[in-house]
Amino acid sequence: MAPLPGVCKVNTDGSRINSSGLIGVGGLLRDSCGSWIKGFSVNLGYGSIIEAELWGIFWGLNMAWDAGFRTVEIECDATSAVTLLKSPIDWCCSVKHIFREQNCAADALAAKSYDFDPGLHVFLEAPAFLNDMLAVDVRGVARPRLVFY
Repeated sequence: MAPLPGVCKVNTDGSRINSSGLIGVGGLLRDSCGSWIKGFSVNLGYGSIIEAELWGIFWGLNMAWDAGFRTVEIECDATSAVTLLKSPIDWCCSVKHIFREQNCAADALAAKSYDFDPGLHVFLEAPAFLNDMLAVDVRGVARPRLVFY
């Protein structure tokens, strides 16, 4: 769902390869029409998944701030990271949990981070591998969630 006019939506996702301990993050910023502003992937080296999730939120907020946004909506599929961040800060920023199926573009950017050298990689234009996911998001198409009992 697109944010209100003037609000920047930031979707982030952390990733960890359990066998090696490598962590990475990806994220993207969109405007109130759901249009791409910029995105990023960060190869963080080694660490825990909560470190990756929190670094992803940090980089997303940092990019939104640098782009001049002071009203930001963060979406992240890590409940533990959202819970840690539900405290007052010095700008208007909502943080909410969403399911992975609603966070496909950030998830794809996080997975792509392993293809890069360590450090931040900024995309000023949406990478081609995200085009289909972004188009589906703009149309507001619901993605099914599989629940196992």
